[in-house]
Formats: sequence, structure tokens, C-alpha cells
Amino acid sequence: MTVVRRHMRRQSMKDFLGALYSHRRFSLEKLRHFQQLRNRRQVICAFLLLAIGFLAITTAVLVKVFQPYDLIFKWKLIMADKGEIFNLWAQPPVDLYIKIYLFNITNAEAFLAGREQLKVEQVGPYVYKEIMTHENITFNENNTMSTTPSHPLVWQEHMSEGRREDDEVIMLNIAMLAISHLTASHPFFVRMALKTLFVSTQAEPIVRTTAKEFMFGYPSALARLGNTFLPNWISFEKVGLIDRMYDFSTDFETFYTGVPNPALSGLYATYRGETTLPQWEGDHCSNIEYASDGTKFKSFIEPNETVKFFRKSMCRPINLYRVGEQRTFGSLKGYNYVFEDNAFDNGATNEANKCFCRKGDCQPVGLIDVTDCYYGFPISLSFPHFMNGDVGLQQNVTGMNPDPAQHSSAFVIQPESGLPLSLSVKVQINMHFKDLSNFPTVARFSHLTAPMLWFEIMMPSLPDSLDSRFNFYLNILPLVNPLGFWIALIMGVGLLGYAITRATLHMSSYARQAANISEGKYARANLLQNLTGGATNQVYSPCELKLIDNSAGANKQHVIGRSTDEDLAFQERRRKSAYALDMEPALSDAGESSDEGNECDTLTLSRNSTTSSSCIEIEHCNEEDDICIECFDENPLDSELATRTADGAEAKHQLAVSFVSSGFASSPSSIQSSSSHVNFDSSDGKGWVPYAQPHQFGGTSPKHV
Repeated sequence: MTVVRRHMRRQSMKDFLGALYSHRRFSLEKLRHFQQLRNRRQVICAFLLLAIGFLAITTAVLVKVFQPYDLIFKWKLIMADKGEIFNLWAQPPVDLYIKIYLFNITNAEAFLAGREQLKVEQVGPYVYKEIMTHENITFNENNTMSTTPSHPLVWQEHMSEGRREDDEVIMLNIAMLAISHLTASHPFFVRMALKTLFVSTQAEPIVRTTAKEFMFGYPSALARLGNTFLPNWISFEKVGLIDRMYDFSTDFETFYTGVPNPALSGLYATYRGETTLPQWEGDHCSNIEYASDGTKFKSFIEPNETVKFFRKSMCRPINLYRVGEQRTFGSLKGYNYVFEDNAFDNGATNEANKCFCRKGDCQPVGLIDVTDCYYGFPISLSFPHFMNGDVGLQQNVTGMNPDPAQHSSAFVIQPESGLPLSLSVKVQINMHFKDLSNFPTVARFSHLTAPMLWFEIMMPSLPDSLDSRFNFYLNILPLVNPLGFWIALIMGVGLLGYAITRATLHMSSYARQAANISEGKYARANLLQNLTGGATNQVYSPCELKLIDNSAGANKQHVIGRSTDEDLAFQERRRKSAYALDMEPALSDAGESSDEGNECDTLTLSRNSTTSSSCIEIEHCNEEDDICIECFDENPLDSELATRTADGAEAKHQLAVSFVSSGFASSPSSIQSSSSHVNFDSSDGKGWVPYAQPHQFGGTSPKHV
């Protein structure tokens, strides 16, 4: 009978607990699934943040190491067919002009008669626009490109300050004076033939002509005769200084494309198939390799580095060096580059310039002999008005007024790109004569340097379209490097920090939840094991560890003490039988005495309306077998159940069920003396709260009677 009662009591408790948690099974599974999905999303999100952070930091490092702007800019500098820089070089969309000032002779008769020295006055400017192009471009296998230059001129009357091409001027007879100079030292019979020719053609050393004819050629009987009898020497019938200076029909040039060195793109490789000019000896005077024709200079110029400039009209390369502070033209910034000091000193100051002394004959300081570039004519170049030249050059001619502010040349170059922002090249063309006493009609020009004209090749500034384009390339794009580095670095560090912090918090939260769920599973398993009469050695480690930890502390309010005698009696009975039910005393009526001396198991269920979690604690009176179940999430069905269970009861209720031995108490009196409590706190029936200690919720601690 006792066994039957015990079995019925256990079955009742089992049914009660089954009913209590059966309606929660579905919601718990659903909650676990949702929690798994949320955990998976959080893990994926953290992984993505980490990956993006590492990618951003890697990008910052790559930006710092490889400097993407520099790579892009160097790539843009390379000359490629139909490329942007190539098109700008082939047909520069710039406003390039040449201003020409003529030296009009004002005392021709008095000078020829020997009464006065030569007097001149400056007339001009006569302004032409230069359409600079590179035609017939061919790309070669050695990373160069060959081309034929073309520089046609277009008259600009509105810029000529009232001057006209048909203005009448008095100038030197270039053909007559050139022939006289070339044959002055020839045998007598040659000189006599020339004198006869001069008389028959009525040639005069000073002629009246228009400005255009002098610059671009005027009819001359001597030129026609020279072209007829000496075609290899004079291939033209008209003599004009500007016309000869801009004759590129026999020229062919080769330029570097910028592979493999982008800084050299657009610079000379050869001129007429050679890296040197045949009229000069030594690299300093003759080497034109890496020189610029003015379209583009060397890129990435260092502050102390010189750049080289070459133009056919100058007949020589000339070095430029940086002076002054940075200047702004439009939206771009550059530096002034000027001709090297003593460029025309012929070795008087700079020993290296002695190679400009043609055939060992050095002209006065301030002149350079370019006879070989002007068909053998005695042409010399200087700065305007013999600036920085020998004093005698100015004293022999009246009307020379050198002014560095007006007559100095300057190039404004953007050093990174080699782009000329502004340029002004000023050069004077003179005729320098030796002894002409063998020709009486021109004897007055003996040992005289007569100025004819000076010109300025100028580009005031870049057009707006080029200024805007290169402003983007040179001022805006360079911000890619610092901005890209700092943005990527800050974003990478921020994302890594955020991802690590979030992952740490998530792992901590997950560990707490896992511990709660794990202990809850163990508690339920232990409870079912007790209900079904399982062996007592099924108590799982989480509770054991928790009891061991708590046993060292004081004031363990959830542990119910038991006398040593009771404990020993209990252990003795447990050893006698493997089944707790066999040791259970017979159930008695309500009036029977309580089960003194019997150990008891404590089952405590706590529920609070303020949260949505619940807790069950089962404490075996033996400290070694204490069992704990904590914190389960609640669903709305629990609220209804709690409401029905409470049904107007006080804020807190306790239900104690004591069972003797491994199971449950054998009599109702034992229930009254039990130290196990089932607590329902359902003042509002809303949910379950984790069970800790009864005093934390204002309840009473379980007591033995």
C-alpha cells in the first residue's frame, strides 16, 4: 500500500510538472531557434565588420606604399597614340605669339658717308600668332616618336599697337652684306667679279622696304643669282630673317614617349637624326638630348636641377635654372626659370662656353656666332639691345637701351608636370662683320655688329580649358593620397574596434545564456530522474560545482542543514538498497506524526510577474546531492497559467513538497514539515523571474519544523 501511495504521489508530481512545462515546450523551441538565428546574424555581421576593417587598413597601407596618385600621374604623362597628353603635345591648344621689333636705320646716308656712327630706332611690335604643331608622327620601337615640326605664323593686327605689315622701314641689305663678308678674303679676281655684280644690280648695303618684306623676304637680284648658280647654298629667292628662322621644311625630330621614364616624355631624343648639333664641339654646346622645344619640359624637376631648352632659331641648347619664389598663374603654381649666367660669354667667364667660339674665333661677350644655322650669313645672336654684352657693342651703335625688366627671358614651369605656365624668350639677331675694306661700298660695316631685329616668343598664360584640366590633375587629384590613407586608416581602425567590442560583448552574453540553459537542462533532468526513481548518482556537475563553491561561503540561505545523525541514517539506508522507494516508510494519515529523521529533497519553484522568466530549484537535503535549476524564458501562456494559479492570492505564495529519502515524503505531515517550497509570485500573472534567494523578493526563507 505504501508503495502504491508513493507511486501515486510521484505520478501526481510528475503530472503537475509535466502540465507546468508542456505548454512552454513549443515557445522555448521557437525562442531557441530565434536565438540561434540572431546569434548567427551577429557572428556574420562581426565577421563582415572585421573583414572590412582589415581591408580598409590594408588599403591605407597600400596607399602609403604605392602612392596611387603618382602611379596615375606617371601613366598620364606617357605619350601614347590618341592619348590625352599626346594630343596636347601634338597640337598644343595654347596662345603662342611672336613679337618682332625692327631696328630702323635713321641716318643711312650720314653713316655710309662716314660722318656718323650707325643710328637705329626700335619699331614695333609686329605680332604674329604661332600655330605650333607636330606633324607626320611615327611611333618607333625604341620608345621614341619621329615628327616634322610646323610653325606657321598668323598676323595679329589687334595686338600690334597700330603697326602694320606694310610699314616702310630702312634696313640692312642682308644678301649684299652676307656675300661681301663671305668673299672678303677671297682672291682678287673673285672680289672683282662681285664688285661688277654689285654695280650691275645697283645693290646698296642699306635698303628701303616694308616691314613684312624684311621679315619674310624681299626681291633681291643677288638672291636670285645665288639660287641659280649656287642652289646648294641658297635654296630660296627671297631673303627674310623670320622666314628663314621659321623654315622647318628640312627638319625632322625625334622625341621620347616617356617609356620607361615618364619624366622624359616630350623631350628631344635626336634632331635631324643626331643627339648633337654638328656646328659645335663637346656635349655642353652641342648635346640637345633631353632638351625641350617649349611644349613640355622635364617632369618632376628638383629645386637645384637645371632644364634644357632648344629652338632652331637659337641654334644651340641653353640651360635654364630656377630663381625666385613660387608664382601663381591662374589656378596653377610654378617657378621662374631663366637662362644660365653668362650664356653668351664665349668662355670669357664660363670656361665651358668656349666651345661656342666657331672655328676658334670667339666673338665679343654677349654674342654667339650662328652662321652655320643661317646659310653661312654672318649672323650673331645676343640679348635685346646687347644686354649683358660687351660695352663696345652698345657704344658702336646709337639707340641701344638695354633694360633687364623688358629684355630678360623667363619661363614659368610647373615642376611636377613640366608644363609651361608662361614663357617669354627674347633674342636679338645681328650681323657681325669682319674686315670688309676690300669692298669700298660696304667698308663702313667693317668690325661692326649691326642690330637688325629682336623678337619675343611668348605665351602669357594657359587657356582656361587647360588651366581647369591641369588644376584637377595637379591640385585636386593629389589629395587622393593623404585623404585615401587617413580615411581608410580611420575607418579600418574604427570598424575593427567596433567589431571586436561587439564580438566580446556577444560572447560574454552568449556564455551567460549558455550557462543558464545548461544548468536548466541539468536541473530538469535531475528532477525527472528523482520523479522516476532513478539513482541518486545522476546529479550533474553544474549543480555539484555550484554547491561546492557555495559550501565554502557563509550564510547559505538556500541550503537546508541536517543533523549528522540524520545524514548517517540516510546514507545507511541508501546503501542498503539501490531503490529509494524500498526505503520509504508507509504513508500515514493526516493525523500521523511527521517523518522525523528522514532526509528530505527540496523543490522550489519561483515565479514573479515582473519578468518573463522562471526558475525551479530542487535542493536535496544532503549537501552532496543539491540540485539546481535556474531561469527559463516565459511566453504569454505562462501569464494565463500564473493568473489561474494565483487567482487573487497574495503577492507571493509558497508550495512545499517534501519527500523522504530519494523520493518524496510518506505522509501529509511530512509535507507540513518539509523544507521544500514551490513559490508562485503572480500578483499580476505576467511572467516568471529567475530564482535566487527568497529574501531577494521579499519572501520568507524555507524552514524546517
